[in-house]
Amino acid sequence: MNTNTRLILNTIAQSVRTVINIVLSLYSTRLATEALGVSDYGIYMLVAGIASLLSYISRAMVVTTQRHLSYSYGRSDMLGARTVFTNSIMLHWAVGLALVFLSVCFISLIFDCGFLNIDATKIGEAKWVYVMALLSVLLTVTSSPFRALLTAHENIVYISIVDVLDGVLKFGLVFVLFFINENRLAVYSTTLAAVMLFDYFALAVYAVLKYEECSFFPTLRLLNIRIIRSLMGFTSWTLYGMGTIFVRNQGVAVLLNRAFDTIYNASYGYATQVFGAVQFFSQAVQNAISPQIVKAEGSGDRERMISLSEMASKYCFLLLAVVAVPVIFEMPLLLELWLGNVPAYAVYFSQALLVAALIDQLTIGLNIANQAIGRIRNYTLLVYTIKAMTVPAVWLGLKMGIDLYVVFSFYVILEFVAAVVRLPYMRRNIGLDVAAYLRRVWLRVLGPALAMSVVCALVIHEISDLYGFRFLLTGILNVLTCTLACWLFAFTRAEKDYVLQLVSRITK
Repeated sequence: MNTNTRLILNTIAQSVRTVINIVLSLYSTRLATEALGVSDYGIYMLVAGIASLLSYISRAMVVTTQRHLSYSYGRSDMLGARTVFTNSIMLHWAVGLALVFLSVCFISLIFDCGFLNIDATKIGEAKWVYVMALLSVLLTVTSSPFRALLTAHENIVYISIVDVLDGVLKFGLVFVLFFINENRLAVYSTTLAAVMLFDYFALAVYAVLKYEECSFFPTLRLLNIRIIRSLMGFTSWTLYGMGTIFVRNQGVAVLLNRAFDTIYNASYGYATQVFGAVQFFSQAVQNAISPQIVKAEGSGDRERMISLSEMASKYCFLLLAVVAVPVIFEMPLLLELWLGNVPAYAVYFSQALLVAALIDQLTIGLNIANQAIGRIRNYTLLVYTIKAMTVPAVWLGLKMGIDLYVVFSFYVILEFVAAVVRLPYMRRNIGLDVAAYLRRVWLRVLGPALAMSVVCALVIHEISDLYGFRFLLTGILNVLTCTLACWLFAFTRAEKDYVLQLVSRITK
């Protein structure tokens, strides 16, 4: 299978997985709330949420291990890949056990000292939920090397299958609660931990059987302190980047709460949910193309690495735009259909977050390129600190009494600054031709973006609500417009030839 076909297949697999899991998750949450009751479900979300904060470490370590493995594969260094994987396994188990040990040490402080407002009769079950959540964290952390290995091999389809099975199992096990009369909360947390155990073995067994560099039990003779130090350094800066995004999002929410009231927090919360439901399309492309970019750098083919980074930026923007643009224009109608009574600023917050996300995609491929070259510290400090500056900017704006529409625009402006800063930084570090990048990415996506915006604006201006279903017409016309505009403006000659060959093979 050639790289372009694999990229398309992996992107489709990621998209289908996400859609299925979003639907299953939303409905299973509703069923779990009915089965447990609002109070018990609230206890689960509170207690498990404390432990789930540790999952940030797992995600950072997946990115780190995948990058180092892909780099070794690019160099055709199988011994190096085996050494990286072995040291990654040891590091993940050490980190996972340390996190669980430290979390267990705080169990009395959390539950017995009144730190959490939980009914005394539910403390025993809450402790059990906490233990099961910690077990889930341990399984998630220790399965990360296997997930990273599969990603480095671009076996995204199998990962997607496992993730879909995870969603189906969680959805199915919720029904068990309706046949249990006592200790439903404890049973629910235990079944979720059991699903995590299934995920661990589904990833690990498959990886061990399929890839020779993979094993359950690492050998100490491959212990390499230099590699462990590199993995830890890369993970720490990846965590810094994730942490700044978390601080930005939560910091804005806190500032809105202090300056106004919880209605504004609800508006911002709805906006973040809209953003989360839309952005997975671009994330699918990133997950699919990232291993190829790192492998190209590992093989010493810097020109191909830059070319793939440009493709990542272009396609991530276009895939996000085909969904985000009609949603931005139809936001008032969509929120009214979803919420009924739309709180103040919810429409504007949602539109601003999607515009900021589109801006970020314009240079997102350079983010992956920087991971490929491995010089992550200075890049992370520069780009992600700029994003974190949203919090003091919003605070200052609110302090000065500036209109909230203007204040929240700081979010979009700083996202644009962070995106633009990547260009000169990568020119210095990888020799990026900035003018060529702007021509091959920004100018090529400009046509489709303008065409989609004009079509959506015309539909909304000329056509009435259509009983609440106008957004379907807007979406269909937007997809058709994007397809035509991409063919005319975004695709290169080589990309057009590949599409024609693909269509020819399918028709035959």
